[in-house]
Amino acid sequence: MAAVQMRSNPQQPTASSPSATVVSLVVRLAALAIVNVFAFWLALNLGRDGNWSLAAVLIVMALVVTVINLAPNLWPLRWIAPGLALLVLLAIYPIFYTVYVAFTNFSDGHRYSKTEAIELIQQAKFLPEGGTSYQWELYRNEAGEYALWLTAADGTNLFAVPGQAPVAVKPNESGEGPFNEDGLPAAINGYALQGRRERSQAITRDNIQDIQFGDTNNPIGIKGRSEAGAFEDKWEFDAAQNTLIDRETNIVYTANDSTGDFIAPDGSTAPVGYWVPIGFQNFARVFNDISVSVPLLRVFLWTIGFAFFSVITSFALGLLMALVMNKPFLGSRLIKSLLIIPYAVPGMISILVWRGMLNPNGGIITGTLQSLFGWAPPWQQDPGWAKVAIILVNLWLSFPYFMLICSGALQSISTSIYEAAEVDGANAWQKFWKLTLPLLLVAVGPLLIASFIYNFNNYLLIEALFQGGPRMIDSGVVPVGHTDNLISYTFRYAFASGGTRDFGFASAIAIVIFFIVGFLTLVQSRISRRWEEVGENV
Repeated sequence: MAAVQMRSNPQQPTASSPSATVVSLVVRLAALAIVNVFAFWLALNLGRDGNWSLAAVLIVMALVVTVINLAPNLWPLRWIAPGLALLVLLAIYPIFYTVYVAFTNFSDGHRYSKTEAIELIQQAKFLPEGGTSYQWELYRNEAGEYALWLTAADGTNLFAVPGQAPVAVKPNESGEGPFNEDGLPAAINGYALQGRRERSQAITRDNIQDIQFGDTNNPIGIKGRSEAGAFEDKWEFDAAQNTLIDRETNIVYTANDSTGDFIAPDGSTAPVGYWVPIGFQNFARVFNDISVSVPLLRVFLWTIGFAFFSVITSFALGLLMALVMNKPFLGSRLIKSLLIIPYAVPGMISILVWRGMLNPNGGIITGTLQSLFGWAPPWQQDPGWAKVAIILVNLWLSFPYFMLICSGALQSISTSIYEAAEVDGANAWQKFWKLTLPLLLVAVGPLLIASFIYNFNNYLLIEALFQGGPRMIDSGVVPVGHTDNLISYTFRYAFASGGTRDFGFASAIAIVIFFIVGFLTLVQSRISRRWEEVGENV
C-alpha cells in the first residue's frame, strides 16, 4: 500500500543547483553590462552631436531595462522590456520630436543652436586690403610637423614654418631634389613633400587650417584646399550687444531671437541662422501664405481623389473578376493565376515598367496609340492625363488583391439565400445589389477603408512614376507637382533637392496628416458597424 501510494504521489520539484543559479546570474549581469555600456556610449556620442533629448531617452530606457531585470517582482516584464524600449525609441520618441520640431523654424539656414551658429559663422576668413594670397603645397617632417611652400600670383615663392618668418625659395633650386614638374623639391630643410592623399588627411584629420604658419609679423593661414594667406577672422560676436560684426564691411548684424537670424540694418541676414521656437507660425503659413496654401489645397484634394478612385476602380475590377471566376470553367485556374501576376511582381518593378511604356519617346503604349490614332495622351506633360495614368497603374497593381479577397468572401455566402430570392422572383441584378454586395461589404468593407488610408499615404507610386510631376507653375520655391500627394509634398519640403528643406513646416504638415488619418479611422469604425448591421438584416 505504501509503495502504491508513493507511485501515486506527483513528482516533487527539485531545486536548481546553486552553481546553475550563479551562472545564470553572472550571464544576466554580463548581458546587462554590455547593453548599458553600449547605450551610454551611444548616448554620449549623441550628446556631443547636440541631440541631448534622444541621449536622455536612451539612458532612461537602459536604466528601466536594467531595473526590470534586477528586481525580482518585475521579472514578468523581462520578456516585453526589449519591445517596449524599441517602441519608445523608434515610435513614441519620434512622434514627440516631430511635434516639437513643428513649433520651431528648423530648416536649412536654421539647423544649429545659437552658440553653434556663431561658432560656424566665425570660421569664415577674409583677406585684408593689400594682403597677399598664395597657392600652397604641404610638407611634413618626421616629427609630424607641417610646413607650407607658398606661391604668390606674381611668382614669388616662400617656405613657411610655424613660429618662424617665411623664407624666400626658388623652384628647381631650393631644397633637395628631385624636383617635380612644378619645380617643387622632394624635401627641404627636413620636410618631405606630401601627396594629394596625405594633403587631404592633414585637412580632415589634423585640421591644418587651424595652424598659423610664419611668425607674428607675417602670419599665414590656410583658407581652403588651395588658398592661403594672411587671412583674418571675418566675424566678431559681441555678447553684450548680442550682435555679429562683419569686420570686412563693418556691418553690424543684430540677433533676432524670435526668428533665429542675425539681421543687418538693410534687412540682409548673416550666412547662418539658429534654431528657435516660433509657436504656431508653421501652421499659420498653411492659411496665410498663398504660395503654400494654394498648392497645398490642390495637393490635398488630389490626395483624396486619388485614394477614392483607386479604391473604387480596384474594388470594382477585382469584384468583376471574382464574379467571373466564381464558377469554374475550362482554363479558369490558369486565368486566375495569370491575373495574380501583377500582385506577385514587386511593385517597384511594375511601376518602372509602366513608366517606360508611358514614355513619350519610344514607350510601347504611347507609340502604339500614336501609330493607330496619330495622337497619344501627354502622360508626363498634362496634369489631367498624368493623374489618369497614376490611377490606371495603381489599378493594375491593386485589383488582384481585391479579386482574391472578394473570391474568398463570395465563397462564404450561402447559396440558400439566392435560392430563396429566386423563389421570390428576384433577377440577377437584384440579387447582386440586395444580397451579394451588402454581404460582401460586411467582410470587405474594412479592407476598403484600410486601402483608402494606404493610398492616402502612397508615396512609392507617386514618386517612382512621375516624381510628382508635372510641376505646378505657381508652387513657389518648393518644386511641388500636380500629382504629388500629401506625403510626397511633405517630403519635398523636408528633404528634396530644390526645396527649402523646411523640417519645421514639414513636421507641421505631418501632424495635419496624422489627424486626417485618425479621422478616417473613426469614420472606418462607424461605417464598418453600419455594414455589419446591414449584413445582419439581409
